[in-house]
Amino acid sequence: MPWFPKLALLLIALPVLFIVVLICRDKGFNPMVAAGLMHDSSQPTSDALLGGLLAPDIRRKSCLSRYQSISYRKSSLHKPSPYLVSKLREYEKLHKRCGPYTKSYKKSIKELVSGQIDSSSNCRYVVWLANCGLGNRILSMTSAFLYALLTDRVLLINEESDMSNMFCEPFPDASWILPEDFPFMNQLYSFGRDYAQSFGNMLENRIINTSTELLPSCLYLYLSHDYDHHDKLFFCDQEQAILRNIPWLIMKANIYFLPSLFLMSSFEEELSKLFPDKEMVFHHLGRYLFHPSNQVWKLITSYYKKYLAKAEERIGIQIRIFDNKTSPVEHVMDQILTCTDKEKLLPRVDMGKSIVAPSGKGKSKAVLITSLVPYYYEKMMNMYSKHPTLNGEVVAVYQPSHEEEQQSENNVHNQKAWAEINLLSMMDVLVTSAWSTFGYVAQGLGGKKPWILYKIENKTIPDPVCGRAKSLEPCFHAPPVYDCKAKREVDTATIIPYLRHCEDIYWGIKLFNNGFIQSSIRKQQQIVTKLQRFNMTWFPKLAVLLAASLVLFIVFFIWRDSELDAFTDIGLDDDLSQVAGELTSDKLLGGLLAPNFTRRSCLSRYQSISYRKSSRHEPSSYLVSRLREYERLHKRCGPYAESYKKSIKEMVSGRIESSSVCRYVVWVAKCGLGNRMLSITSAFLYALLTNRVLLIYEEADMANVFCEPFPDTTWLLPKDFPFNYRLSRFKQKYAKSFGNTLKNNNKKISVSTEQLPSHLYLYLSHDYSHHDKLFFCDQDQIILRNIPWLIIKSDVYFLPSLFLMPSFEEELSKLFPDKETVFHHLGRYLFHPSNQVWTLITSYYKKYLVEAEERIGIQIRIFDKKTSPFQQVMDQILTCTFKEKLLPQVDMGKSIVAPSGKGKSKAVLLTSLIPSYYEKLKDMYLKHPTLNGEVINVYQPSHEEKQRSTNNVHNQKALAEINLLSMMDVLVTSARSTFGYVAQGLAGKKPLILYKIEDNKIPNPVCGRAVSLEPCFHSPPIYDCKAKREVDTATIVPYLRHCEDIHWGIKLFNST
Repeated sequence: MPWFPKLALLLIALPVLFIVVLICRDKGFNPMVAAGLMHDSSQPTSDALLGGLLAPDIRRKSCLSRYQSISYRKSSLHKPSPYLVSKLREYEKLHKRCGPYTKSYKKSIKELVSGQIDSSSNCRYVVWLANCGLGNRILSMTSAFLYALLTDRVLLINEESDMSNMFCEPFPDASWILPEDFPFMNQLYSFGRDYAQSFGNMLENRIINTSTELLPSCLYLYLSHDYDHHDKLFFCDQEQAILRNIPWLIMKANIYFLPSLFLMSSFEEELSKLFPDKEMVFHHLGRYLFHPSNQVWKLITSYYKKYLAKAEERIGIQIRIFDNKTSPVEHVMDQILTCTDKEKLLPRVDMGKSIVAPSGKGKSKAVLITSLVPYYYEKMMNMYSKHPTLNGEVVAVYQPSHEEEQQSENNVHNQKAWAEINLLSMMDVLVTSAWSTFGYVAQGLGGKKPWILYKIENKTIPDPVCGRAKSLEPCFHAPPVYDCKAKREVDTATIIPYLRHCEDIYWGIKLFNNGFIQSSIRKQQQIVTKLQRFNMTWFPKLAVLLAASLVLFIVFFIWRDSELDAFTDIGLDDDLSQVAGELTSDKLLGGLLAPNFTRRSCLSRYQSISYRKSSRHEPSSYLVSRLREYERLHKRCGPYAESYKKSIKEMVSGRIESSSVCRYVVWVAKCGLGNRMLSITSAFLYALLTNRVLLIYEEADMANVFCEPFPDTTWLLPKDFPFNYRLSRFKQKYAKSFGNTLKNNNKKISVSTEQLPSHLYLYLSHDYSHHDKLFFCDQDQIILRNIPWLIIKSDVYFLPSLFLMPSFEEELSKLFPDKETVFHHLGRYLFHPSNQVWTLITSYYKKYLVEAEERIGIQIRIFDKKTSPFQQVMDQILTCTFKEKLLPQVDMGKSIVAPSGKGKSKAVLLTSLIPSYYEKLKDMYLKHPTLNGEVINVYQPSHEEKQRSTNNVHNQKALAEINLLSMMDVLVTSARSTFGYVAQGLAGKKPLILYKIEDNKIPNPVCGRAVSLEPCFHSPPIYDCKAKREVDTATIVPYLRHCEDIHWGIKLFNST
């Protein structure tokens, strides 16, 4: 067998070589895959950096699309100029030096407010304001960025909620988002064309000109489609001389005004160096600025992989109808079919034949249609799915979403639009609608000249129906028609050779290359293409050699990938419209949750909706907007931020800086998990009402229980907090607590006290005193308002008493028009089980509960075994569940020989510290048949015997059981139990309450349905702050009444 050793050596060598190739591929040596995407530490190649456009020093995981997009789009033949690359690096340094939260920015803000201009300042700004749809926004932002680049300004974006979590930050180590505390934020929304202080109106009224000595510190520029002659003077060099000296320019724009910058002689030389290839301005700047957020990128890549990746050719058809009356759908459909047939993009079909079974032999083509309506997709999909093509090609048609109408102020609509623009940019061929900015952006990012479907006018299909774009650039729909030098009207498309009228809108202008430049660029592109083809020839040959002997390795890797996919979020590979829809109404809980978290960092955040029924209680739009505001505040002031460090220094020194915008509530734990979650919720609402940042003092028993609730920051108090050692020892009798300070010496701290402390302790637990309870008085809140750090120790749901305070009344009514769902909304916003706990929950649910037709949760909490003996509690549970038809009675005279499996299946989840109730109930249903034939299975996840609140694993189990209870269809809970309150609140279900057994007597009735979903505040204040006397606080406002399960407690009810 002389050949055997050689064969063995070959079989050993080939796997080694295969592994080397895999490593090379992962490290960026595979020319067929975008380089450097697998390892965060390796340097991206020139391809991944788009020829130098992108800075390499941005963490990849923070924005996956930045360096991965090259894997989905073909490499661009158009390289940026070295001068553009160097200017972008210079700009990034400027932005880092002058951007939000820097010293230079803060100094400039002070000058802006004072109205004084410091000529020595080297930081000047352009603030961009949104107007119209996403395509218009992207094009106008690009224009504003180029203007900033040309004038050495910093571009800041006023990001409203409809734009949140759309784009990654484009600049390294700095943000382009205008901070929420910008001084004139309220004025930005009211700024329109007729705004008296706009540049155009000030020029028209002769308030400002080149000889004006005292210039304003900020100026408004209106550059939208309906701007007037004086607004358009922005494009004149003489007027630019005025703007040069104004530090803050606030620009509202919805047009691609960039081409008109090329008309200005002051920018001419710089622009020629930046863009020798005039048709690539948006192609380069768009790919530099706009990278989909991780959330949007997941939508894009999931859809691409599922529907488009395997096609041999991909055709994108973008349809935008501006007037349904003049462009009927039948006419548009005929135009599309005529164009794609004439240009050999799509094959004809044999309408006389039907497809019996797909042949799968011809070339495969995928057609991606984007349109607000489904008509075109349905028509084309039916045509190609029912009839064979004449040339044998196999055509599959897809449409990610159909929103029916444009909803530019809807965040999820914009996310879908952004995903579809990117998908279009990944196609091999593009067909776009005339005048559409959506199409302009897609063609620019893709670097592909589309076939343009010319606009149908008066129900007449144009001839020709479509034509190839001659330039890749977008069209400027509303150009100026004024020659600044000659001071007369002129056709601006005739002034310079590289500005001409657009192919799709005759009055618009766009950038073109002149003949010499175009010829030179075409030759360069041909050379690049040949080099790319030459470099790609070695890899397929090597792949064929390896594939023959390494089938097992490939099978292994396929298996490995499928195993990994099993752990991804539910529905991530669904089509784009389905996934995006879930993000809005379901996974984001009606807008409660911020969408800008990576899903794997907290699986429960977006998966919990798959286990709980959708809530019928929608949060108010005002609550949603306030939560987004809070998140920005927390990010700005949270741990490790510059503002936090500054505040810590002030706290230690004891000095209060009145200008500080960051104030804090530190929550300190007490008692069990249910109490903790309710008191944290109360502390959070207080923080929300008083514009404070909530920080949690996390001890070991709470580690890895919850996910972080706020994006891009932490709510955990850092371990180096100056007074950490005092927090756990802080109790009711602590001398420096607010209550004791008031009690012992009213003069030491009061409304008139000038030198207030930098921090103060608040004791708000069940055993607090009268003076502690003065926290709920408006007069005492005035004192607290001026103290930067409040440290709260609490174990009660004190939230209802905030509704007693006139100073919070108006805000609370806007936040919570439905008073019975305060905890339901805030609890689901704040508390998401960590991945470790979520695995416990979902594993148990899938194993025991998922197949039941109905699930009943029974939560049992016994506070005193002597007064509530086991048998009496058991009898109470059975009496309640039988009476309320939750569980069937059994025939105790018969035994189950074999399960019939015919009746309705019910699963009972029982949570209790002891196993006795579970064992009793399980044995009863296991041994005896039910009278109605239902099949009952009883489960108990754990029985800890006693509460161990300082044990981390105990708390993890407790949270798992609370969440499992919240997933049940019906709930039965114990009176006074905070554990049950949290479960019912997360579920949004009013439970049946097992009333407390007193003195060994079962109450009558044994149970009753909760009237309100809200938890009960067991220790409310009994003091009227205005009247300064004791009072029943359940009688002061109509929506606060006594609890169903504890007569002295109070809770929120809807007043009706």
